[in-house]
Amino acid sequence: DTSAWRTDEEFAREMLAGVNPVIIRGLQEFPPTSKLDPNIYGDQSSTIRKEHIEFNLDGLTVDEAIAQNKLFILDHHDALMLYLRRINSTSTKTYASRTILFLQNNGTLKPLAIELSLPHPEGDLHGAISKVYIPAENGVENSIWQLAKAYVAVNDSGYHQLISHWY
Repeated sequence: DTSAWRTDEEFAREMLAGVNPVIIRGLQEFPPTSKLDPNIYGDQSSTIRKEHIEFNLDGLTVDEAIAQNKLFILDHHDALMLYLRRINSTSTKTYASRTILFLQNNGTLKPLAIELSLPHPEGDLHGAISKVYIPAENGVENSIWQLAKAYVAVNDSGYHQLISHWY
């Protein structure tokens, strides 16, 4: 199938089989929080809400899914947010991402939401400007979902090359 790479199943499979699966973590708190100092970087809290994901949890609530170790996060937000202003001042553009994944009964992961964030244009103390994307099957929403997944893959590769190898 020439379009299999576009599926959410393949996106999650490549995340596990890819360059940096060791940074996928069990989600411990919801919504995810930032470890960046709010006195310097403002509010970097996630804008992913229960309404974004609960309809895709096979009947579980977010709290039940966390308790059953079924929610995971690939969190590149804090590591990349520190450099986005410098990166995006060049011809290269990117976001900092957070990806929430659900462990299905068949043992595979399913992406539930992707948050893409940028530094606030008025300065770091104003926090991040974030937008949440959820899976979509058709139309413009599907194209935007595909782009959000591409940004996650770029973050994963960049994190692997710049952080995993240098630290």
